[in-house]
Amino acid sequence: MNELQNRTEIYELLSKQYKNAQEVMTEIINLQAILNLPKGTEHFLSDLHGESEAFRHILKNASGVIRTKIDLAFGDGLTVAAKNELATLIYYPEKRLEALKKQTDDMTREYRIILHRLIEVAKLVAAKYTRSKVRKALPRNYQYIIDELINMPDHSIVKSEYYSHIIEGIIELGNADKFIAAISGVISRLAVDHMHIVGDIYDRGNGAAQIMDMLKNYHSVDIQWGNHDLLWMGAHFGNKACVCNVIRINCAYRTLAGLESGYGINLRPLVTFALEEYGDDDTSAFSISDVYGKESDFEKNDLLAKMTKAITVIQLKIENQLIKAHPEFEMDDRILYPSDTLTEKESALIDILTEEFVHNKRLAEDIGFMLAKGSMYKIANGNLLLHGCIPTEEDGSFSYAPVGKEKFAGKALYDRLEKLVRDASKKDGYSVDYMWYLWCGKKSPVYGRDKMCVYTRYFEGRMEIENKDKYYDFVKDEGYCVKVLKEFGLDWEYSTIVNGHVPVKVKDGERADSGKGRHITIDGGFSKAYHEKTGIGGYTLIHNSQGLFLASHSPDFSKEEAENGEAEFKSSVRTVKLYRSRVLVKETDKGRAMQKQIEVLKNMLHEYYKV
Repeated sequence: MNELQNRTEIYELLSKQYKNAQEVMTEIINLQAILNLPKGTEHFLSDLHGESEAFRHILKNASGVIRTKIDLAFGDGLTVAAKNELATLIYYPEKRLEALKKQTDDMTREYRIILHRLIEVAKLVAAKYTRSKVRKALPRNYQYIIDELINMPDHSIVKSEYYSHIIEGIIELGNADKFIAAISGVISRLAVDHMHIVGDIYDRGNGAAQIMDMLKNYHSVDIQWGNHDLLWMGAHFGNKACVCNVIRINCAYRTLAGLESGYGINLRPLVTFALEEYGDDDTSAFSISDVYGKESDFEKNDLLAKMTKAITVIQLKIENQLIKAHPEFEMDDRILYPSDTLTEKESALIDILTEEFVHNKRLAEDIGFMLAKGSMYKIANGNLLLHGCIPTEEDGSFSYAPVGKEKFAGKALYDRLEKLVRDASKKDGYSVDYMWYLWCGKKSPVYGRDKMCVYTRYFEGRMEIENKDKYYDFVKDEGYCVKVLKEFGLDWEYSTIVNGHVPVKVKDGERADSGKGRHITIDGGFSKAYHEKTGIGGYTLIHNSQGLFLASHSPDFSKEEAENGEAEFKSSVRTVKLYRSRVLVKETDKGRAMQKQIEVLKNMLHEYYKV
């Protein structure tokens, strides 16, 4: 009776998803075919730090993937200049068409050339996907037309005539501009199957809110939380020390527009307080060399310096309170400011500012997205993605970090902190406090240094050395990298640790990859604040069916150069790792899930015929 009942339940489940057994068989055949396609392209970025325009351009050109597809599509059939122009048109179709119209008297001819070329590129980027998946990526208004154009057999006798009639119709009806924009969007959408953000979307630039908008609209993305992301999350969860740090950083880097315009945070109470309390003080020690505004704007810089001092004093007092309340943090050596007692005005101010973060609807939406798409680390197709480090002792063993009355190391630490962050989002008191430790604690895996020297920098005018965790020395050794990978259950011969967080000083000869290719740091200084240190404008990583490829970007990026096609010449791509044979979908995480699905379907089909 139980066996018959189980079969009946399976039949009912089957009937809800599939009309009949034939549909189940069709799905099995479809999935088995997908398993033998090349794996999709993954795009890795880290440490965006509010640089929304540079990020937008990287999204559009997919770190050179689209330009490579153009090379494959046309070979020597187009000049380098023509290929670059076509690439720029795909990234910025409206801008390039506007410019082209000023340069030619025969747009009909130009439209024909452009459309034919775009169709060839679209066919190539669609080749590694099923027709069903491509169709889902097509804009509704042009779905049928694009589907027909990119799936016309090359050997068709009527191909040329068929293309010609469709293209002529598009042009004659005055729809060419919109169609070009649509098919360019399809190319960009299909060029990258999935994107990984390896931490630090926030701080130092004004465009974090704009970056979050782009991520929320992206077709497939995940995020590994960085210390700056967790700082903002902590501020939204109500940690006052995190609120102070967020405001201090944005005051110091003169990027308050990111707070005020991006998130509507009202800083007027801080301005009033700073002028009242520190209006006559010399606050030059709290100024910073400005990379985003005018250094000569003394009046504005002086006000920001006073705001920085005001919020820093409050920050240090609250941090003293946290350190004393949590002796397990073992941070007594960081109690340097002589008081932990807030004045009545300071207490009232930080309450007001914290409310701005806690009850901010826009921020709540973005932090909700960070929680839904984010994690402390991710294992993706044989690679380990994490922002900071695995805290490590001098002997190479994994360090234990405190969480409440317990201590954790290695993967167990990351797993425990994952739960803690999610508990903090539910306003668990200890977890909310711990968000500050994640930001700057000496054993925090996303911080990776032994101290954060705010007090000595501002009040003593000296920079202490913030010693990096031993992890950053050990990852130069392949054996240690393999140890880390195995700790997280990875033992594939091509498995790699992908890190962000620590800018690679390329100008000083540092390399992004180490440990014989087992470790890659993709923080090359996306933020303008780091360009002088790194000498480049950031790294991004491409992982496709053939291997890993590292793109290096120019620090001289401008929106105008990007739209004119000049930015394309300033990036370069080098091979980090090549596979002996192309990786197929069946060898990926998605493929393994499909194989399990196929087995379930086969069992269901078997039971179906037994009923």
